[in-house]
Amino acid sequence: MKFICIFLLLMSGVFMTQAQKTIKVDVNLDLKHSVDGISTFDRSKYMILHADINDNSWDSNAQREQFLEDYDVYLGRNNGGMVWEYDQSSEDPVKPGWPDIEALKTKGQRSREDYANNVASHAFEKRYGNMMFGGQPTPMYPNGQMTRPSNCCSSSDPWAYEGYEATAEYYAQYLKEFFGEGNVSGKPRPQYVEVLNEPFVKANKLGTTRSDITRMHKVVAKRIKELNPTIKVGGYSAAHPAFEEGNFNHWRNNWKLFIDEAGEDMDFFSVHLYDFLGEDDLSLEAQRKGSNAEAILDMIEHYSYLKLGEPKPFSISEYGWLGRPLNGPYNKARDWFNIRSFSSFMMQLMERPNRIASAIPFMLLKATWWPSPGDYGYSYRLLRQKKELEGDTGDEWVYTEFVQYFQLWSDVKGTRVDTYATDPDLLVDAYVEGNQAFVILSNFEHAPVSVALNIPLLSTNPASEVTIKHSFADADGVPILMETTGPAPQKVDLGREATMILAYTLSNSPAIKETAEEQKLYAETYLHEIRANKEIQLNINGATVGPNGEAILRIGMGRAHGLSLQPTLKVNGRSVTVSSDWKGYDQKTRDSFFGVVEVPIPFNLIEESNTISLTFPDNGGFVSSMGMQVFNFSRPVNRPTAEVVTAIGGEPLGDELHIFPNPVHDQLTIGNNTYGKLEITLLDMLGKELMNTILSTAHQVISLRAIPTGSYLLQVKQSDNTRVMKLIKE
Repeated sequence: MKFICIFLLLMSGVFMTQAQKTIKVDVNLDLKHSVDGISTFDRSKYMILHADINDNSWDSNAQREQFLEDYDVYLGRNNGGMVWEYDQSSEDPVKPGWPDIEALKTKGQRSREDYANNVASHAFEKRYGNMMFGGQPTPMYPNGQMTRPSNCCSSSDPWAYEGYEATAEYYAQYLKEFFGEGNVSGKPRPQYVEVLNEPFVKANKLGTTRSDITRMHKVVAKRIKELNPTIKVGGYSAAHPAFEEGNFNHWRNNWKLFIDEAGEDMDFFSVHLYDFLGEDDLSLEAQRKGSNAEAILDMIEHYSYLKLGEPKPFSISEYGWLGRPLNGPYNKARDWFNIRSFSSFMMQLMERPNRIASAIPFMLLKATWWPSPGDYGYSYRLLRQKKELEGDTGDEWVYTEFVQYFQLWSDVKGTRVDTYATDPDLLVDAYVEGNQAFVILSNFEHAPVSVALNIPLLSTNPASEVTIKHSFADADGVPILMETTGPAPQKVDLGREATMILAYTLSNSPAIKETAEEQKLYAETYLHEIRANKEIQLNINGATVGPNGEAILRIGMGRAHGLSLQPTLKVNGRSVTVSSDWKGYDQKTRDSFFGVVEVPIPFNLIEESNTISLTFPDNGGFVSSMGMQVFNFSRPVNRPTAEVVTAIGGEPLGDELHIFPNPVHDQLTIGNNTYGKLEITLLDMLGKELMNTILSTAHQVISLRAIPTGSYLLQVKQSDNTRVMKLIKE
């Protein structure tokens, strides 16, 4: 256990001594944030338990009701029921290698009757709308594998399905015969079907190819939809989407192949996203959350748009954290890694409400099927026996610490409103429901941060109280969910990789009369090889540009460590500085960098048709995707986190000139809507010049990473007008 304790201490940040940096956040409660018309927090898409409506792992109906109703959780995935009946199926006596349809109908009727008599489950049908059923490569890939009938439930001898068509017939007939429309007609039919669970990584073991597995998806999807037109079919349930491997040959041999050959037949694409602890060095964790997950999803969206004319929806049918070296007897500290990854990933997925069909954090109920090597249970469970925790006794089942994730998110609902953070390592989202406002903060930093909150509406519609739920790890790595109630804070401290939800009870229900319409566009080409000093030019068309708005360019890159991630960028001929920061950590524990760098673009540069050019100073890697988010506001939005430059004891240089944040951590943003040339000089407090640059564009980001922490003077000169402001570097 010593290696576990050391690892947990390292990951919990116990040894961190640097001062916390401050990130500023704006929340506009009157400004509805909509993406393709979607502006609400759909709990049925995100707050999902990997369980079925009549799952027998609950201790009682009362326990099931308490959990689902109190925490407002939905039911989401069954990857065993269809597999079980496949093994119990009988062979057609006159058509060898095909299932006996009459036998399936008989068993299906019995299954529907059993559900009709299970009255207690009927109350939860409202939580079943996004249910997914899935198949497994073993035994359902037809390569000569024999069925595995059980003495309890089948009179059939083992037999082998003939091929894809025969297997597809089973899928379609099972979904048709074993389900009804709810209540006494039988269990509601699932909305989604994943053909196979993580099949590509098992292709060699199955003695087949990725192309043949893809063809099976096409055949199965066609037959399912012929007999069950309301069911959506997807795949390929990718296990390890490391697209950048082998100079993006992993992408070409997996996702590109699948989209090319089966994309038109898929209603959705399914992907699994995990932060992962390697087998060798326990101090290294390869995280997908943050920029890497953005690059994976953007690349699939981008290519889907190019190949199919539209990005297909996603089912993130598993996400969380895997740490096989920490498997063993139950300990609470291990649960933290999943709890923090669940919230971080979900916050990212919530930014794509128009693309997410469902997102399912990976945890099972009891997983009593686990073979328990060394007499310990499956690591990823909601329920455990009390005696599993060292020092405890008793056979009764209790919740693992995973329950904290659902407790944290139990109240969030409502209409999404505009939010903004000065640092990409802080995800912020907010929702309004009646007179309640929920502000959600998730910290990707591997250190605690302070968050300064700016919510203008509170000045005219104050909060009577604020309930704060803070999910973090204590000094021993044990997950803590701390809940406090008090007055509205101006600043909060957020733990390392922690998530906080602030629930404001307002004096009145805010009038959400203004709008922020988000549009996401992709370039006409993708996957460009990077060559030193050779311009990569891309076109992004179809932007809607109104009088008020913001824009973000999303540059997906896969490059070896040490190569530049800050190309020279021009948007419609105007230079824009590329940020040196991105969501999440620096990816140094991964074999190479693969992520999205998000670059704010001055809105006045955006046109309906846009030309983007990138030039890198060195060879190697690829620009994997290029997207643009365009936000059109119904009213002007001046980010109060930006500060007007003011002379010490003097007048503002100009209301259209903003420099932020202050205090600054690594990057200083200068917004110059006057379009006049500026000379920017950084001085120490004794007047020594440390940096000088000319700003001739409407927006520029200056890196201050090499500047030590402390107080400085920032001199801004425009024509004959010179002003100086105090700048603090944290």
